[in-house]
Amino acid sequence: MRQKNRFTQPALLLLLLLFVMACANAQEIEETKKTVVQSPDTASIFYTQLNYRWPGESITRLNDTIINDFQYFLPIEGHTLLYSYIGNAGLAYKSLVFSLNEFSGFRYTPYDYGLYKLTNTNIRYFHTTGPYTDIFYSTGPGKEQLFKVTHSQNITGGLTLGLDVAIINSLGLYQRQKSDNSSFAGTMQFLNKKENYVVLGNYHHSRLKWRENGGIANLEAFTQNTETDRNRIAIRLPEADNFSKESGVMMRQIYYFAKATKRSVVDSLKSDTLGPKKLHRYYDPTRSNFIRHTLRYSKNTYSFNDRRPKSGFYNNIYIDSLRTHDSIFIREISNDFSIEAGVGRAKGSAKAILLRAGIEHSAVLHKVDTMSRSFNTVTPYAYLSANAFGIAKAEGKIWLTNGAPFNGDKGIEGILTIPGYDNTDKWGNLVVAAALNIQQPYYMYQYYVSNHFLWENSFGQQTVVSFNGSYKYKRLSAGINFYNLSNYVYLNEEALPMKEDNSITISQAWVYTNLKFGFVESEIYGIMQNSSNKTALSVPDFAGRMSVYYSRPLFRSALYFQGGVAALFNSEFYEDAYMPALRAFYRQNSVKTGGYPYIDAFINLRVKRAKMFLVMKHLNSGMMEYKYIMIPGYPMPDAGLRFGVSWAFYD
Repeated sequence: MRQKNRFTQPALLLLLLLFVMACANAQEIEETKKTVVQSPDTASIFYTQLNYRWPGESITRLNDTIINDFQYFLPIEGHTLLYSYIGNAGLAYKSLVFSLNEFSGFRYTPYDYGLYKLTNTNIRYFHTTGPYTDIFYSTGPGKEQLFKVTHSQNITGGLTLGLDVAIINSLGLYQRQKSDNSSFAGTMQFLNKKENYVVLGNYHHSRLKWRENGGIANLEAFTQNTETDRNRIAIRLPEADNFSKESGVMMRQIYYFAKATKRSVVDSLKSDTLGPKKLHRYYDPTRSNFIRHTLRYSKNTYSFNDRRPKSGFYNNIYIDSLRTHDSIFIREISNDFSIEAGVGRAKGSAKAILLRAGIEHSAVLHKVDTMSRSFNTVTPYAYLSANAFGIAKAEGKIWLTNGAPFNGDKGIEGILTIPGYDNTDKWGNLVVAAALNIQQPYYMYQYYVSNHFLWENSFGQQTVVSFNGSYKYKRLSAGINFYNLSNYVYLNEEALPMKEDNSITISQAWVYTNLKFGFVESEIYGIMQNSSNKTALSVPDFAGRMSVYYSRPLFRSALYFQGGVAALFNSEFYEDAYMPALRAFYRQNSVKTGGYPYIDAFINLRVKRAKMFLVMKHLNSGMMEYKYIMIPGYPMPDAGLRFGVSWAFYD
């Protein structure tokens, strides 16, 4: 017998609290119509994230006073992030939007779950005037807990050290759904007194530990809501676990053969209201004319265990019928040497003409049980840009790889930006790009040995022709993407690699806007997609995320309040299924998911340096049909209340 939704009362209480807080302190309405003054408990916090080969690194300001999107506490959430996942925080996910992944080095698998990890490309190197620390914690149903700590401190004039810790631990609502993820990174940046030598480095370590239940065995117990205690619903894998560990070091040295110029970040730091007035020396990614060396070393371990391989979940058993214990080890070391030089100056660019050329060598050891293979690849690459007096900026990229297992991989791309500087506050910027990439498939698709999957393939190269165009004007961004894929390799309905002989075209049109009417603001992101071959590559025709919220200061600006609703929706389509033994997604064309909105109600608060959120996730759970499944066999969580807090310290 179907029962009433047990989350209705908390949802109503949250909506009532939203209304009360929005109406509180009504006597201040006239005062708050004026421009809101930034809280004095703030500081200018800047950071840089590193690229691999190409220019484009920038200095980003971290605005600690803004609480927009603070309710998106999961790494796979955000106003433009659209992902499906297998029903619990910290577990496997995949994008609802087709895109090309750009890699440097050994491309093993498309599913590296990098949003749960601290890696060379998402670690932040901070620019601050004093010690900076941010602590975040959130909790929710199913013993869901997220914890993050970030710290950065200038030790002496040119030496800055940093620390990042991120933990996701969640039991989940269903059997054997636990996630236990942790990441750690320590960073260092040094700039000498002459400001002509920079060293950037990090050590990072990430561990993902998942219990795997294979999805629920009795789908009707969920869709008909005959069993409201989700932990009592039978599952398909009673004793399976996945484990992934990645650790590595990176060191980048840069020698500049041109003097440093005055930097805008320094001017911003001078105007800080907090922190010492002494200026420190930091890496400036906008500088050119240098010689650079980057050393990277990484060690990856993947392990899948199942104490009941004869449960009927797998099609094949190749090694051991009593216990599955699959292990994969990958070691990689790479050295990248590059030189960059430019001449002239142009509006929007440090140099009117800029050239970067480099070469990367990568050595890899891949080991499966007692079998091992080693590879060496060499990749020369070059980048050229020209800015014609700020009227337009043209960029070109080219690269070529020699050596197994990606011998002959190559790519070329051209980018045109009109005008050649940031003009989004006036009449906007238009960016057009076209690219050709010819690459071998991921190595996992070429060679794999395990208890349930065994293959060695030679598919040849895949060809991808892409065209991208975008326009940005003030609070509006929009664009179109087009991809043509030849010899596309994917996992078929038996979770085996397969090459599609016919070409596949993907077309996309997207829009993002941030609208504001007084105290009411909204963020809308939506994308329309079409695949010419839905059997081999399926995407939802539409996917989008929207939030509408009311914001205003209260109690003489001592508290800043924001309350509203957010929704995620994608149209029905044949979403890929998940194979735990591969930690990967594969095609299926029998079960449709999607066509269901996920609605959240939230309150975000800021009191001085502390930010808090209260979210009723999946507010509409039980009010509509029980069809909230994103990945076949894995229901999404029912409604539940989440709480989170972030506290920043500057001294």
